[in-house]
Amino acid sequence: MNYYFLLFGVILISLFLIIFWIYSEKNLNGKFNKQINYFSFPLAILGLYCVFRLNLDFGYILVSLTLASLLFWALGKMLKLNKLVKESKSFFFILGFITIFRSFLYEPFQIPSESMIPGLEVGDFVLVNKFQYGFKNPIGNRTLIDNKKPTNGDVIVFTPPHTSCSSEAEDSYPEGSFKAVTDRHLKTWKNLNKDCSNLGLKYVKRVIASPGDSLEIKGKEIYVNQKKIFKENIESNLTESFFLEKSNQKEYLIRNSNVRELEFFQTWSIPEGYYFVVGDNRDNSLDSRSWGLVPEERITGKAQVIWLHWPSYGSLPSFSRNKIIK
Repeated sequence: MNYYFLLFGVILISLFLIIFWIYSEKNLNGKFNKQINYFSFPLAILGLYCVFRLNLDFGYILVSLTLASLLFWALGKMLKLNKLVKESKSFFFILGFITIFRSFLYEPFQIPSESMIPGLEVGDFVLVNKFQYGFKNPIGNRTLIDNKKPTNGDVIVFTPPHTSCSSEAEDSYPEGSFKAVTDRHLKTWKNLNKDCSNLGLKYVKRVIASPGDSLEIKGKEIYVNQKKIFKENIESNLTESFFLEKSNQKEYLIRNSNVRELEFFQTWSIPEGYYFVVGDNRDNSLDSRSWGLVPEERITGKAQVIWLHWPSYGSLPSFSRNKIIK
């Protein structure tokens, strides 16, 4: 199905209904307003469905809707339609608040995979602190005002270059960063890039190396600036082991599989403006070990708190996992 065509149709029908609503209110004393409202609700649901299917940046949608409500507010003033003024004014303030909150403060994000187990599980809804690393443009992700930088141990939400169709492998493997980049690594990156989208897909991982760091991965052990990251075994069984890991004065749990062996042997020098990230579920995570570094401009923010857990539509949402993310 062509969701762009469907979304375009939804927009055209919505504009027609709005114009018809204005005509009904101004010339027919609102005779058809109730029927128009009945049509509008499923149309809005269909529009949101298209937005999610197309992976469109919700920031664009919010800004567009906010400006549209402002436009109709002004139109209501011009046409002296008090009901249109009242409705559009209320929508403008509500949408404006949501846009400001989501763009500059916190953005919701749902954990899509098992790569961050045990700290984050599939179905966890987290709030991403967007002002932690600077204030960003609500349209796109460009930083307007710098703040702090990500540090080792932070859990971040970002868009890796390989998920964006406009990216090249050099965006993930800047010159001099990876000491043993081969055609095999570039082939892997290009294969992953085949499933790209215009805006890319957001991931959540943990930073383990920052600009200026040297990094060595020897099997399941990680060395940052020639120092081995501390790990303490907490629990083990036939299938898995859990470790308490410490990085940059942060403590968190990681999981290693005792069945699946993923051995990496890599040496990196992290250049300015880039970060190396891994999943806490170390043997079941597609991360920097497979597709390279994360450019700073692609970081959305810091994953700070779990506020809801809803693993599937067939289950009820709960607040049992609400907690600050370590």
